[in-house]
Order: sequence, then C-alpha cells, then structure tokens
Amino acid sequence: MNSWLDSLLPQEEIFDRAPDAGERVLGKVYRNGPITHGDPMKVLWITTFPPRRCGIGDYAAELASALSKDSGIRLRVLTYRDGLGGRSTWDDGVEVSRNLNGRPTKDHIVEEIDEFAPDLVHLQSSSFLHPAAVNRGVAKAGESVPVVTTVHNAPQSWRLFYAIPSLRKVYARSSLLIVHSTGVSRTLTGFHRIDGKKIRRIPHGVDVDRYCPGTQDEAVRARYDLGGKRIVLFFGFLRPGKGLETLLRAWRRIAEANLDAILLIAGGTPSSAKKYFLNLRDEADYPARLRQLAESLGIGRRVQFTDYVPDAIVPGLLSSAEVIVLPYEGAHSQSGPFHKALSCGRPVVATKSPAFEDVLGDGEAALLTRPGDAQALAEAIHLLLSDDQLRNKLGRRGRQLAVERLSWPRIARTTVSLYHQTVETS
Repeated sequence: MNSWLDSLLPQEEIFDRAPDAGERVLGKVYRNGPITHGDPMKVLWITTFPPRRCGIGDYAAELASALSKDSGIRLRVLTYRDGLGGRSTWDDGVEVSRNLNGRPTKDHIVEEIDEFAPDLVHLQSSSFLHPAAVNRGVAKAGESVPVVTTVHNAPQSWRLFYAIPSLRKVYARSSLLIVHSTGVSRTLTGFHRIDGKKIRRIPHGVDVDRYCPGTQDEAVRARYDLGGKRIVLFFGFLRPGKGLETLLRAWRRIAEANLDAILLIAGGTPSSAKKYFLNLRDEADYPARLRQLAESLGIGRRVQFTDYVPDAIVPGLLSSAEVIVLPYEGAHSQSGPFHKALSCGRPVVATKSPAFEDVLGDGEAALLTRPGDAQALAEAIHLLLSDDQLRNKLGRRGRQLAVERLSWPRIARTTVSLYHQTVETS
C-alpha cells in the first residue's frame, strides 16, 4: 500500500521546502489588493474549538497553534460561544472570535466573513459539526472568496438526507477539499460525485515533543489507583463506532490469562452530547451502556472507566500503557489518539481501515485486525502482552513514523502551501 505522502506531489514543494515570507506573498494579488513584501495572508477559520470537548475542535486548536508560528499567515478562528459569551480572545497566538451562537443564520456567517475580509476561508467540516446555516453561509461567501474545507467525515448514504444538501453546497463551492483518509476521499468522489482533482490528503498531526516515550506516569497511576498493574488502554471519546463492545468481548477471552493487567477505558463523551445536533442525542448514555455490558460479561472488576481525562495528563496516560487498543469499526477519518500513541512509542492494536492503513503505509508500526472480530482482537492483545521484543519493535517504529511524517510543523507547512496554491489559482 502506498503512503498518503504519494498523494501530495511534488512532495518536495509540499513538505521539504517552506518558502520565506517574502517569497510567499511578493507580487500576489489577494482579496485585499496587491500584497507587499512581508504582508500576511488573512485566513478565517470556521470550526469548533476548545473548551468544547470535540475531537475536531482539538485538532483545530493544535493545527492553529502550529500555523500561528508562520509570520506569513494572519489567522482568525470563528467559533461558537459555548458559554463564554461573544468575545474575541488570543489563545496560544491565535485570535479566537466567539461570535457564533448555537443557531447562527446564513446571513450572520456572511457578515462575519465580510467583516474580517479574509483572503481565504477554511471550514472544518463533518456530517453534523455545524448547523446547516453555517454551511450555507460559507457556500454563499465562497462566491467571492476562496474556500478550503477539511472534510473529517461525510455522509455515505441518503439515510442522513437532512444533512446532505448544505454540505454538498460547501463541497461544490470549495476550491479545495482536504481529507485525512482515502475512505473519506472515496465517499466524496463516489457518493457525492466530487472531482478527485480538488481533493488533497493531509494526515492528522501530533505534537511529537509533548507526546514522547518515557513521559512520567506517576500522576496517572495515582489518580486512577492503578498501582503496578499492566495497562491495556483505550483512549478517546466514547461513542458508537469505536468498537468498544468488541473490545470488551475480546478482553473477556483473555482477562484470566493476564491477571496482572487491567483494561482501562479512558475518555468521556463530547461536550453536551444531548445538545449538539441530531447524531449525538443518545451519546451521553453510551458509557453507562458499556459499563452494563462489562458487568454482564463478568469482567466488571477487570475493566476501569476513567470518564474525561484532563489534557495535562494525557501524555502520561498513553506512556503508562503496555498496549493501546483502538478497535474502530465502520468508516472513520484518522484518529488523533492513534497518532499520539505512535508518537509516545507505545505498541498499538487497531483495525484494518483506511483511517489507520493510510498512516502506516507499508511499514509495520502496529498490529491490525478485522473490525468487529473479538477473537482476532483478543489474540493480538495477548500476543503483545506476552512478547516484550515485539512491543518494543512496534513502539520504536511508531515513534519514528510520527517524527518523520506527522509532526504539526510539517502538517502546518503543507497546509500553508495549499493555501497559497488555492489563492493563486482562484
């Protein structure tokens, strides 16, 4: 299988050379008129953002922080109030405008875009991330300003008929669509009939300095009373499609053979899961259903649930794990926890899906099993718990992959290059 790098050609222009600030902008004509030497490109993001507990918001915050280091970009993030009021703040060098209420109108989105007068709008998108009015407003603004949309996932059938029209307006109006996996790319070109020439794959990034091997884990063990137990870890938001039912059934098969280990399911639900849009209304109750399943399987005492994990201790949590298991099922974009696990040098068991295979390429940096196969998952976990040499080999290869391909500065350079290509050709 070819790496996702193969889709970004020529690779040298995308990854290995970042032009200096003057080279980027000299002589270009953007929305705000001719750019003089050193003037930054104005980019408006529309996305969820912390403190909302949302994987896409976390992704946006980390990439925005990396982009803020580029003097050739002036970035403003337009996001939801989330109880903080309609105000603008600076967060890690990024201007954050919290002017979106829970149900913004199309006209409000257009007004916000016009007020900033950006050279480019970048929308973070998934099937239910925004109300339809946000998508329609971005599509309307796209008549006069270039739009780049990162599609984290997209509807795959008309079962989600109510979400599709506004999303397709965005897809059609966008000059460029960024995806993290070939699975999402195939959905766009197949079901939504998007021209593949306007799609680019860029992986989810990771902070390789913060998530690194050997991070101290004493605080994690003390917080969750883990003592000297070996930890088999799932980390991430708890929601259907993550394969957690399969993981519990797999653990039942091998728990008695690994009496010194515990299955730690770490994570909570997205913020106000019953409040934000249709597909999240039952997710707040999902952890309770998992606990009930663990009890019914007779492994309640061998499984521990942490609920939400504070960000400050996540690196230590990942480093404390003997094995990290991400048994996702169905179609997914790439996984932030997967990249963090690789960067921490921990061995990973995941599933055979484009979300993981695109990252791994031809390299052996994780064990992959069939989605939904509890027996195969159990065998892979037990193998890693029993084989120190294999665990260490996978951990080293995962760390190398993260450092060489997934660091946020690298992803930010790629993103900036695509911004300039988009503006120059629009």
